[in-house]
Amino acid sequence: MKRIYLCFLWLLVCLVLPLQGQAISQTELLDTARFQHIDSTVDSGRGDGKYLDLTSVRSVEAPNGHRRIEATVYVLMPAADLIYGLQIQYDYQMDQSLNHLIDKHDTSLQNGGNDPYISIWYAKQSNSGITGTITSANAFNNDGQTHKQQIHMANINAILLPVEFGNEKYKLPNLVYQKAYGIAYDDEL
Repeated sequence: MKRIYLCFLWLLVCLVLPLQGQAISQTELLDTARFQHIDSTVDSGRGDGKYLDLTSVRSVEAPNGHRRIEATVYVLMPAADLIYGLQIQYDYQMDQSLNHLIDKHDTSLQNGGNDPYISIWYAKQSNSGITGTITSANAFNNDGQTHKQQIHMANINAILLPVEFGNEKYKLPNLVYQKAYGIAYDDEL
């Protein structure tokens, strides 16, 4: 019985401690050494917006021709006393980077093709090469306490997804890629 009790306590510690570490307050998000504010045209200028946790960016295993990166993004809405903590995984198709498409187009021109350069833009608009998946979501009040209301995943997904070329939602995954690999996704061959 004593072993079961100790195992239960150990399990409880393993489950509760990581959950406590995820809580974040509005004040903590202003730490520019750990968080990078993602500029957006929809920000009101009162501290709201998206914040990338720079310590959370890490590459993960991906199939050949792809790169995957996990990161934590916090969406701050101070007027609503709400912070969303979102764990997101981005998948990057290397053959859809802008540099790769330009190189492929130039090779086609050298081989007698006559597609105009605007076709590169159309190819990127039809497939940005980046897909995102939100793997977990938490909600907090501005002071870092757990938010009691239910999280609606459709609303959460709309904040960051889908990743469309020429859209503001394209900026964040490019920044995440640059933090992981030191080069912008669209500069990759």
